[in-house]
Amino acid sequence: MARLVAALLLALAGGCERSGSSGEAVDITAPRPEVYPEGASDFTGEWVGESAGIFGTLSIQRLASDRYYGRFTSEDGLTRFVINLRQDRATPVAGGAMEPGNLVRFTWQDGRGGRGEGWVLINRENSALSGEIRYGGLGAWDFVRTDAPGLAAPGEAPAAGPGERGDEERATS
Repeated sequence: MARLVAALLLALAGGCERSGSSGEAVDITAPRPEVYPEGASDFTGEWVGESAGIFGTLSIQRLASDRYYGRFTSEDGLTRFVINLRQDRATPVAGGAMEPGNLVRFTWQDGRGGRGEGWVLINRENSALSGEIRYGGLGAWDFVRTDAPGLAAPGEAPAAGPGERGDEERATS
């Protein structure tokens, strides 16, 4: 019986920490930013993917040279929050003046008392984001740009390339 009570107390303590109600600041350890040889990274645009296991759309707009505003909305519309992003600057490997890098750190809030922070890296092609979001616990952030070359819109089948037969053609063969 004592083991059951101890297990329940541990589960409750873990649940409280994940809910973000502890009020403690969470230390975010982000990787070091870098400047790709292709130039400054651009985080603006529409992205689809997941925030801590919740699938949805992330919209990011530029506010200033190193500042962005974002909105995340889950597919079912039940999870929504706004994001304040700040792009880190770094010195290119070849040297020279600091430029906007491939890393942004952010804070978020949902307007209902939920808030947290995180970081995200963008790939060289400016087509994918990967990072962490803190909401009392830790969750992954993984998104792809909806207007990236070769990415079909949801519900849209990719077109058959030269020499490839589409599904309609296979069905009649």
